[in-house]
Amino acid sequence: MNQTNSFRATSASYIATIAIGHGLKHWYIAAFAVFLPLIVEEYEITAAGLTVIGLIRQFAGGFPNFFVGYASDRLRNHWHLMLPASFFFAALFMMLSGSTPWLWPVIVFASLAGVAASFWHPPAISMLSTRFPNRRGMAIAFHGSGSGAGEALGPLVVGFILVTWLADDWRMYTLISFVPAILITILIYWLLVGAQAPKPEIPNRSTKLSDTIGLLKYPVYTSLAYANFTRSFSHFGLLNFMPVYLAQDLGMDSFGVGLHVSLLTLLGVGLGPILGYFSDRIGRRIPIVAAMGVIGSSMILIGLTGDGIILTVSLASAGLFLWSSQDVINATAMDAAPDGLQGSTVGLMFLSSLLGASVGVVVMGLVVDLTDSLKSIFWLAGAVATPGMLIFMFAPLRRNS
Repeated sequence: MNQTNSFRATSASYIATIAIGHGLKHWYIAAFAVFLPLIVEEYEITAAGLTVIGLIRQFAGGFPNFFVGYASDRLRNHWHLMLPASFFFAALFMMLSGSTPWLWPVIVFASLAGVAASFWHPPAISMLSTRFPNRRGMAIAFHGSGSGAGEALGPLVVGFILVTWLADDWRMYTLISFVPAILITILIYWLLVGAQAPKPEIPNRSTKLSDTIGLLKYPVYTSLAYANFTRSFSHFGLLNFMPVYLAQDLGMDSFGVGLHVSLLTLLGVGLGPILGYFSDRIGRRIPIVAAMGVIGSSMILIGLTGDGIILTVSLASAGLFLWSSQDVINATAMDAAPDGLQGSTVGLMFLSSLLGASVGVVVMGLVVDLTDSLKSIFWLAGAVATPGMLIFMFAPLRRNS
């Protein structure tokens, strides 16, 4: 069969390959949230130790995006190779993290998995943005829904496996899970190499590393960077401390922890493409404003209660937008991306997420120490997210040439 007529070249297969691959990559990375209470118990880690671990992991997973965005623009003819390589090394380092009995090598390898994972986003979003310029919001939203599914189903299924079959032996899980990762890597490569996507236009000038930060001269990018900062502050700050709160303060087992961690993204999996579809038609502003409002109010409601059905429902409500709103923000950024800087634009968006996540981990750790209460993280997340609803009613969303 001619490759150009192969199902691998169809739009649906192209989007599905990138979206599902994205989800599987996040599945492997998100499992660490379920491992975390077990690691805390094994090594008797304090709140300050959790802050350091979270900061290392967030920095490792986010900071490389500054350079990966630049590399993605320079290596635009090799995007189909960058994606399977990102997935393979993310899974490899997660496996190695479970192969060492010492704490800091565990953290180092888990952090290197984040570095490898960061090589996915700039080429993947650039591929979708250049192939589907008129359906950019929806295409990027499907990509984001893939990651949301991985973030949701990963902790849920991993927690179930640990409780049911492995007696909480998370190290054994990392070893077993590496076998399918090899096969998945080969499949992603085969699907992408046969897609023969149209190559993006060659820009009329060379891409420079400084171009990524140079994008901030446009107000639209400072606005979008702020949106990513606040969203990541809340989301990743919670991911670093909430599993321990659920296990220690509420007495949940690994499955309960995995279930509630999954709620931070679960419902957003289905909402993401719908949000992207409507943002292509009614504009990006309304979805972003609605997301900020729901995230902020849900976190404050959890702070008022802290457990029971309200905890579950509020996490699910926040989960509608914590992940899916990122796709609308990224689509808005790509709308305004200068020619030849698609990867750099994605890199800037994920760099702002890194800063939000890193600051969130540090500030939440300080607040937990000061209040001696893990429950305080929800109040802080709500206080940071809520003002964004008002700010984005008026923030610029277009680039002035």
